[in-house]
Amino acid sequence: MHFYIGAHETIEANIMAVFGFQLCFTLIMASFMQKLTPIYSFGRWLMCNGSLVRYKHPTDEELKKLAGKPSDKSNNKARNRRHNYSDQKNSTTFKVSKKLEITLDAQPVHVIDTIILRNYTDYEWLVNYTLFSIFVYIGTEIYYEIWHPTKEFNISMVWILLSMWFAVKNLCSVLVLYAKAKAGGEISMSITYGMFSFIVALGTLMIKEDVLEFGIEAYINDNITSTNSTVPEQRHFSISGIKLLLATCSSFLGILFAFPALRMAQMYVDALRYSKGNAFTQFLLHLNFFAPAAIALMWIKPIVRDLIRDPRIGLGRSEDVSPMLTDSQFEIMRILFIICICFLRLALLRIHLQAYLNIAYEKMMKLRKESGMITNIELQKIITRVFYYLGVVAVQYLSPLVLVMCSVMCLKTMGGYSWLAFSADYKDNVMNLTTATVQNNEASSNQLLSDSTLQDMVHTVGGNLYSIRAIFTPVLLRGVFSYIVWWSSFNWTVASSLGLLYHSYLID
Repeated sequence: MHFYIGAHETIEANIMAVFGFQLCFTLIMASFMQKLTPIYSFGRWLMCNGSLVRYKHPTDEELKKLAGKPSDKSNNKARNRRHNYSDQKNSTTFKVSKKLEITLDAQPVHVIDTIILRNYTDYEWLVNYTLFSIFVYIGTEIYYEIWHPTKEFNISMVWILLSMWFAVKNLCSVLVLYAKAKAGGEISMSITYGMFSFIVALGTLMIKEDVLEFGIEAYINDNITSTNSTVPEQRHFSISGIKLLLATCSSFLGILFAFPALRMAQMYVDALRYSKGNAFTQFLLHLNFFAPAAIALMWIKPIVRDLIRDPRIGLGRSEDVSPMLTDSQFEIMRILFIICICFLRLALLRIHLQAYLNIAYEKMMKLRKESGMITNIELQKIITRVFYYLGVVAVQYLSPLVLVMCSVMCLKTMGGYSWLAFSADYKDNVMNLTTATVQNNEASSNQLLSDSTLQDMVHTVGGNLYSIRAIFTPVLLRGVFSYIVWWSSFNWTVASSLGLLYHSYLID
């Protein structure tokens, strides 16, 4: 028993020698998430805390009473004995006038109501996992800023990248849902917008860095510098290949963002209508809707960086005036701005979901203006279907938000930025990170021998993970994630603006 405990402690110590605080913190958060989620779920609280109200469809008895039809409640037992199941189904279907004065009962959304929701588990898992990923990221960032560990693989990036994967996976599941429902209009619209996104992305990547700054040209300069230096030869990616891959990813995101952005535009228009008289709420709704456009503008150098960072532009570039912000400080401020926008969108989630749930009442009012008859089953489906797809709408709202937030976190960490950029003695040495990484890997590369200990093996594995930075350099990752954040915001802005025009001018 003592031998087992001693061996276990030795293995744990060897692993901690490589990962240290990160591995311990990650295991604690994973265990905490597993134990806490069944008891308390942040995603469940967002939707089921009583602030959202859904509309219940009228029952058959209520419809018969309003239509003046005789109730056959007393004859149900005799009918069940005389008829088979198909006869019972036909007997419960009847027609009523569309102009019936039907009053829909409203009740708060409770946890028990979410059992029937489509894609609710995907929504809850996305929210809960992303929340814990942010906690792991914050703890790891504090660790890196205080202790400045060297040659350690940042495990929080695994959590963040998985959150991005779950967001993309949920958007794909929604697209498959529309495909299975044979909603040809939505699918054809998404594919058309994806092709349009591919063409626009190719044109965007051809713009010079002086206008639209992603940092891809800096990767070219980094390649030239590292090639001419004494550092051993490294593997570099083709710039044309990187741009083609980014354009392909842009097309894919265009397909995924098309219909969710249109849904967002509809909820925005409805939320504005329901918040008349509340100027502050309407201001937040406007800010939330046009925030992706503001994020996209942050990468247009003549509009933002040159005006905010350097006050000499408005003073004729006099040499006696120092810049207001350094490049590193501007990058951190841009990252913080995007994170604040993401939290704003999360705070307005319930307002948009309530605007969506109110569609049931709007459909009922619209039905009264039509003439003719409708069956009780069809009328009840019109009301029930709105609440049934509440989970899908929540996924459509949150998945782009999670994708942008996680991308900007990857931009900060993988791009080599620091939260200490506002300190007086901070210097951005991202250009030296690749050289230092390769030199450290060459100096510490030890081959595993037959008599190598477990500590040597773990140390070698950790060094190999860290050596990925020699291929995916911080300069390259800055350009890639800057483009992902910019394109996600720009694409969402264009698609939601088209949806706003459609819902404001093309339909009643």
